[in-house]
Amino acid sequence: MHAAVAAAVMASALTLYPGRNSEYSGVEAITDRGPILEMIVRCPTGTAIITYSKVEKLYCQPNLRCGRDMGSVIRRSCG
Repeated sequence: MHAAVAAAVMASALTLYPGRNSEYSGVEAITDRGPILEMIVRCPTGTAIITYSKVEKLYCQPNLRCGRDMGSVIRRSCG
């Protein structure tokens, strides 16, 4: 039973690595966690993690400052 639960949980989390030539070239990884996407974005001095709510259609910084424009949220997160 535990193996079946673990397999179901593992199958529900999908991580994508878009790469430099994709539409989201600043995004290093995207993890789908159901209603939320977690994104690791490349910054001039390291990385930042932002989230996207599929329900509210908002991008959010770790301090929960949110907006509808992904680019501005990334700039604020990296700044």
